[in-house]
Amino acid sequence: MRSRAYALLLLSMLSWGLANPLSDIAVDQLSVGAVFATEVASGALVLTVIGLLTGKLSFEHWRWAIVLGLLEPGLTYLFGNLGYSHGTVSTGLIIMQSEVIFLAIFGWIWLKESIGGREGAAILLGTFGAMLVGWSASSDQAGEVVSTIAFFIAAIAAAGYAVSIRKFATLKNSANMYSVVWMQSLVSLAMALIALPITQNLGTTGVAADLSAIAAAIGAGVFGVAIPFVLFSWASTAVPSRHAALALNIIPVAGISIGALIGRGLPTPLQFAGGALVLLSLLAMQTQETH
Repeated sequence: MRSRAYALLLLSMLSWGLANPLSDIAVDQLSVGAVFATEVASGALVLTVIGLLTGKLSFEHWRWAIVLGLLEPGLTYLFGNLGYSHGTVSTGLIIMQSEVIFLAIFGWIWLKESIGGREGAAILLGTFGAMLVGWSASSDQAGEVVSTIAFFIAAIAAAGYAVSIRKFATLKNSANMYSVVWMQSLVSLAMALIALPITQNLGTTGVAADLSAIAAAIGAGVFGVAIPFVLFSWASTAVPSRHAALALNIIPVAGISIGALIGRGLPTPLQFAGGALVLLSLLAMQTQETH
């Protein structure tokens, strides 16, 4: 069971990693609000169709779903897209990597989860590796005030979500996690529709969006909402918050690597070294868990 949870956790991080460069592509031509709305709408549609086919949809635990949906995709994706409208994939991924620190702190305060010496060292090692990946790919845009603040808010919201879903899984360990994820996608969609007229001029270039930008936004919804939230919610029932914090280091490595494959910049030797540190830290954490 524990090995399966870690596998699902890894897959969710890889899926989120893919979604980041797709969002960056979409926001080149679409407004922040349009990308956000398209992401959550496409994700919610996929979840709804699968849920109807499998009979997993219900409105149980809707209060928790509201909180979770406001945090993520909600605030995380809205401010993440705002950051991408001024910054880059590399800039966003490194700034949002501060989520690891907030998640460990929130888990310690709210969930009373202790952080051992080896676990703390692994988190620091993985964070340092992710920072190497981000720093070596960053541009002058990393200093822009708007993108920095937006990415920082997104990181706090994401950390709040991760520790909240862990708390929910602890209190309601028999809950239908799929239905909760489905409801939180609907909450985020409602939030996106409210934010759409307010953000319609943010990030847009004024040029009519082509199919590639629209397809990227839809893909960001599938890989950034539908797939990873289901996987992460299942994994959260067995994986401590401090381990989820460590796994978050995979996202910038995957995001920048995938971004390079689709023409958003090539990884450098320093980035590969940072990625190796991230994987080493994850291995060290999982080895500790099995002893």
